[in-house]
Amino acid sequence: MKSPLPRQEVESWLRRYGWSPERDVGAEADALIRKAREQAAEYGISYAPSGHARAFVRNYGGLKILLHESPENYFLADPGFPCKGGAEEIGEFSRELGEELFPVGYDSYDGAVMLVDGRGRFFVMHHTGNYYLADEALQAVWNFKKGDTQDAEDFCV
Repeated sequence: MKSPLPRQEVESWLRRYGWSPERDVGAEADALIRKAREQAAEYGISYAPSGHARAFVRNYGGLKILLHESPENYFLADPGFPCKGGAEEIGEFSRELGEELFPVGYDSYDGAVMLVDGRGRFFVMHHTGNYYLADEALQAVWNFKKGDTQDAEDFCV
């Protein structure tokens, strides 16, 4: 059972990294999304961002958020993916869910990729498996930091 979101604590934590509820990176978000789609196309994969993915990238895009005390462990809010096989894995995970997923960021330490589907559900693709994070961006980022997840198999078709 996920614990309730400590909204003030989470917002305060994220503000240290340049986030605010009204943050909008505009054209930079479009460039980040275009780059991610081009990167996937290089591997023969095609995916389109949902409105939820676009909204996340507009609000969080480009942020580098420290996850733990170690400066090399951060969440980069960039819709690219950290490893070559990531595009194929995203496609496979999308088929399992029956929903197209789009990457919105990743963990610099172990390459875990945060994804969002067309319904606004956030997931994480990790070398240990695929997991559900939340149905809302702020909660998803917090759960990503805390490792508070649920097995994605519960959401597969």
